[in-house]
Amino acid sequence: MIFDTNILIYLSKYLLDPDRILSKQAKDSVSIITKIETLGFNFQKADEHKLLSDLCNELIVIPLSDQIAEETIKLRKGNRIKLPDAIIYATALTQGLPLLTNNIADFKNLGNKVELVNPFSI
Repeated sequence: MIFDTNILIYLSKYLLDPDRILSKQAKDSVSIITKIETLGFNFQKADEHKLLSDLCNELIVIPLSDQIAEETIKLRKGNRIKLPDAIIYATALTQGLPLLTNNIADFKNLGNKVELVNPFSI
């Protein structure tokens, strides 16, 4: 599963139970843009940044590739979507993985090519 940025934030604030969200069998993943968005935030608490940094080190970070870039371009040409969201969705699309996000509305009009999973319904 690919995690949207909001999932990492919710985990760091203990709004989501890591035992229910983090996979035991396979490694969960994030787009490189999720790592940048998450760790680029100016946290007021150093422990929250450390927790997120440790979490990013445990997840598979999928780098930006030509394939992801091409899918992002297609998404942006045909839809009004922010660049980070387009990259995250394109990452899930190219990896053939569901996208775990609480922002279903940001992605629901993109053609249903990626399964969207609300973390609060798990």
